[in-house]
Amino acid sequence: MKFYSVTKGRKDERTKGRFECSTRTNRPFVRAVEGRGRPVVHRNFIIIFICLLFFAATFAYADSVLVGTTFSKKQCEYMEEDWKETYSEVLEMGFGIIRLSAYWDEIQAEEGLYDFKVLDYQIRKAKEKGIPIVLCVGMKVPRWPEYFIPEWVLRNMKIAPWDNVAKSDYLREKTLAFIKETVLRYADEDSIKYWQVENEPLDRVGTHGWWIGSDFLEEEVRLVRELDDAKRLIIVTLSTHPNKVLSFLNRLTTPTYQLKKAIPLADIIGLNVYPTIGQKIWKFDLVFKTNPNERINFIKKITDRVRRSGKEVWITELQAEPWDPGILVHMKESPSLTASPGALLESFNEVRFLGIKTVLIWGVEYWIYREKRYKDSSWLNAVRSILRD
Repeated sequence: MKFYSVTKGRKDERTKGRFECSTRTNRPFVRAVEGRGRPVVHRNFIIIFICLLFFAATFAYADSVLVGTTFSKKQCEYMEEDWKETYSEVLEMGFGIIRLSAYWDEIQAEEGLYDFKVLDYQIRKAKEKGIPIVLCVGMKVPRWPEYFIPEWVLRNMKIAPWDNVAKSDYLREKTLAFIKETVLRYADEDSIKYWQVENEPLDRVGTHGWWIGSDFLEEEVRLVRELDDAKRLIIVTLSTHPNKVLSFLNRLTTPTYQLKKAIPLADIIGLNVYPTIGQKIWKFDLVFKTNPNERINFIKKITDRVRRSGKEVWITELQAEPWDPGILVHMKESPSLTASPGALLESFNEVRFLGIKTVLIWGVEYWIYREKRYKDSSWLNAVRSILRD
């Protein structure tokens, strides 16, 4: 694996972005001071010593990282995979934690009727394998189209695109009722170790560009705390934009600084990290890339601020599947321009270097799809190498 550091080092095309210590010198490593017999340690010894400390610290972080993933039945169905078979394979991979979602549009497809059998099955199977669970609840949970609001609710609310979806009193009422039903159902389930309330709630995303106002998010978090006698820790997640162009656009379109609003509400701040993002703008396919130092510096600023507040930081989504312009999933056999197994290993080392203790790798359904459809096990092999470490 390659390790990245914000420390400056000598670079060339083969070592670009990597810390390099050179021990080549025309002078002896230890020399005697003229007129004295006592040897003086050359400065290269200090450089080597710093290198050793750097790598020792990096491996120390690696040993303590809890590696998990997110599973979505909906993503399997979109890719025409057998979701139960795929889920069974995921549970055998050796992950230390798994994130599951309560999809509102499936569980309450009709008003007044709740059907938890799919989620019950997923929780039961994870419990059988002894895998701790993060359960995401709310109107907005992982995977596209972001919001999973039942049709019967959508018919009774009117919210303009690019607006605060929580302006709808009807939606607020029904969302809180769904959260209450879900939390009470699983409050005594000891395999559920964490609640995640909404997914990237303060970000404008999805087909309508909606976001969830922080006042309603606070109400949701308070409700979960009141209902949960076990007092599980609560996660609030945020998207990140280390690419300078996307960061600028995010500041223009987002009404509040998400991190400032999220920190007081959460016990754990979850960061969703995507080194390369594709976007289709009009007729143009654009790919926004970042380099290792950009990512490390950007994420470090966030983690430092969160830690100063006494809260914990997770990576809740570390990109390990393509994000190509204008398509939901890269399903062709040819490699994608926006993701690769090698890029995953690099980005994992970056967040590990920052001392982040829990990392959920995103895209497990895609890795299995690639192996089954194209006999391409490169993604699974990359993840297995991380799990072995």
